[in-house]
Amino acid sequence: MIYLHLLFPLLLSLFLNQVADLQLARDIEKDAKILDNTSVYISDNASLSPSIQTVATDLQLFMVTARIDLSQSNYTSSQQGKHLIHTWKFGEGDIKAIYQIDTSIALDTVVTQRYLEDRAPTQQRIMNNFTFRTYAVSTTAAPIRLYYITEDEQGLLEYKIDDRHVELIYPKRKSGLSDLMPKLRDELDRLVVGLSKAD
Repeated sequence: MIYLHLLFPLLLSLFLNQVADLQLARDIEKDAKILDNTSVYISDNASLSPSIQTVATDLQLFMVTARIDLSQSNYTSSQQGKHLIHTWKFGEGDIKAIYQIDTSIALDTVVTQRYLEDRAPTQQRIMNNFTFRTYAVSTTAAPIRLYYITEDEQGLLEYKIDDRHVELIYPKRKSGLSDLMPKLRDELDRLVVGLSKAD
């Protein structure tokens, strides 16, 4: 009991280091495993014939970012609505900041399905839990150089490298994801742009 006051600062620093842990490398490894076992439709605005090989190559670029030494950065965190924002700012070099945005959503909605033929519309209740992580890298050359969105169970959803935009569509989509993504994508885009302008 006497030594508790000596241990507290050490435990606090361990806790803070844990909170300040960039999870990008773990997410890339998880997403790569999902992609290895799933056939996906790939939409790439820079290629007429995108492939899983090009995605794998792009993931290596994100892995370089995931391995950046964060010890020279200034870490902060903040909450904006349902988004927990982790920020690592750099004083020197090409990279200005790395952002990790954790978003948890408990979806409970009713969707109306309409048919072309003479059938009455049907309603379906969708309940599901989602955990998204969004990563963005701001550089001296571009406010948003790299952008990556993943969901814990579904995997990689989309990424951007400069003006290139790649989306992945899975044959078996997590229930409710299609209803959630358009609004969430716009919200995250605005959030990331706002963060990069504030720096």
